Amino acid sequence: MRKALSVLLIIGLLSGCSNYKELNDVGLIIAIGIDLPKERDSGYRVTYQVINPNYFSKNSSGSSLPVINYTVEAETFIEAYRMATVIIPRENRVTHLSLIVIGEALAREGLGLIFDVFERGESRSTFPVFIARESTAEEILGVVEPLESNPTKSIISTSENNQKLYAISRVTPIYRAISLLSSEGQNLMLSGVKLSNPLKSENQTENLQNIKPSIVEVTGLAMFKNDQLAGWFDGKFARTAHLINSAVESTSFPLACKGKKHITITTKGLKSAIKTELKPKPTLVVDTKIRGYIAELECYIKIGNEEEIKKLEKKLKEEAESQIRQTIKMAQDMETDVFGFGKNLSKDNPKYWKKHKKEWSTLFSNADIEVNVETKISNSGLLTDPYKLR
Repeated sequence: MRKALSVLLIIGLLSGCSNYKELNDVGLIIAIGIDLPKERDSGYRVTYQVINPNYFSKNSSGSSLPVINYTVEAETFIEAYRMATVIIPRENRVTHLSLIVIGEALAREGLGLIFDVFERGESRSTFPVFIARESTAEEILGVVEPLESNPTKSIISTSENNQKLYAISRVTPIYRAISLLSSEGQNLMLSGVKLSNPLKSENQTENLQNIKPSIVEVTGLAMFKNDQLAGWFDGKFARTAHLINSAVESTSFPLACKGKKHITITTKGLKSAIKTELKPKPTLVVDTKIRGYIAELECYIKIGNEEEIKKLEKKLKEEAESQIRQTIKMAQDMETDVFGFGKNLSKDNPKYWKKHKKEWSTLFSNADIEVNVETKISNSGLLTDPYKLR
């Protein structure tokens, strides 16, 4: 009996290798760019970024690039994937797909059910989605930078670093994007990426040899109304949008002290809670707690003095409240609730939500705003008072 089981196990293991293929036999797609078509009236222009195994070979001459982009146009996404076989000389595989970039023009027309194919396919649903700002996804995926081996890794790494240290960007997985597109009471918000400057040449080796090369930078948050791109949050407003949703690990607030001088507060703890109250008019309420420390001084104050710290806390409170109000107002002007005030209302008052959900975008845009910020500056680094200039 044991011998028979052993034989069956061995057969099972051998059959498990029947689909094994050498890396040189497959085209591993690690990123996909989706744009409006150029050569047809409808459909998509799809760019597939495929790993170039020759680049990683021991016998590589060093002149090859780590990835190769292939672009096709078709009426549907699946048709484009199958049509790519006419130009990709290996069997296509999306099991290592790590990134989706969508062109801004396509996002403004509407995403529709563009993500449906990724839910049904063989790829993982945890890879992030970005919007190519002021450019196409094809252009974004066409830039190879000196510090990273491929654009996919560069975009993800830059976004993750920014998310930890300043929070303009956030890595949003595709399953989260699908959830927001199909749910009630909260609209989709995606990070944007763009080229720092136009490519001087289509020859990527020249970009690699440039001391100031064209790079992909994270920039702004795309706000969607239903499935269409409605507008952008930029700079501190993009950061504040994440602050409202408690999605900020750490960031910094420069506070004016004298003239154009500033005191910078670096935060190490931010937490926000949102709710919608009916008073009887809908009121968008944000309660935020900010903990931080003095990280930089450009003007002299006695920070060892408790009264001075209290003044800074008040100034930080006023600045944060102002930014939160402005950020919500910008979303109201676009009639897009990217924060989820409607979603919270649907849980707290389901009867009201059922009656008014179809008009929520109008109610949201006309709602009052109430912001409560609590600040605490716990210390001033390793020093107390700064050195004095003569």
